Amino acid sequence: MAETDEEQIEAIKTWWSENGNSLVIGVVVALAGVFGYRAWENSVSEAAEAASSLYESMASAVVGQQISQLPGETLASTRALGNQLKIDFPDSAYAHFGALHMARIAVETDDLESAETELRWMLDNDVAETLEPIVRMRLAQVVAAQGQLEQALLVLPSDQNVGEHTSSWHEVRGDIYYQLEDMNAARDAYQIAVNAVAEGSPRPVLQAKLEDLTYVEETQDEG
Repeated sequence: MAETDEEQIEAIKTWWSENGNSLVIGVVVALAGVFGYRAWENSVSEAAEAASSLYESMASAVVGQQISQLPGETLASTRALGNQLKIDFPDSAYAHFGALHMARIAVETDDLESAETELRWMLDNDVAETLEPIVRMRLAQVVAAQGQLEQALLVLPSDQNVGEHTSSWHEVRGDIYYQLEDMNAARDAYQIAVNAVAEGSPRPVLQAKLEDLTYVEETQDEG
């Protein structure tokens, strides 16, 4: 529950880093699902092969790497590949994953406006349903870190069905409400998030957020 601009940005970086493995797995699974059939159906498609090649070149440079340790030339070439994917193959899943990587680079280099641009581009260009919750959560965090808290909440409708992402979705909503100093709404969001935690996958930080607010409420009631 960050309070200063610097703490909010660091919180985003930490959250993205902690969820990096799931993002990579999501990329692999989604690519297999979205493009597996198309690759079989259009095995001779030069466009598909070109998009795949561009994405592989881009991903190989950044996946599993610390962005802060990459040379400037590598970051520049990665951005160029990502932009080329969006221009030449805007309807492809490869372009969407490329934009997601560019958003990560932008966050790690403290360029939140560029990160927002990449994430909004994905939402405006028919991002896959399986990726939309991830994109929206990252976008909400980026928008909130720029001080636009009410706009950040609009990115995360409370009634949207996000399946396995329900816990993380409402935790992000809780964090934004906390920054808005709406503790009742933050507590409600954290409670939904806790209730949605998958069995056998404890989330102690989330639990602590809820308990801290519950303790404050009880203390105030006693006073």
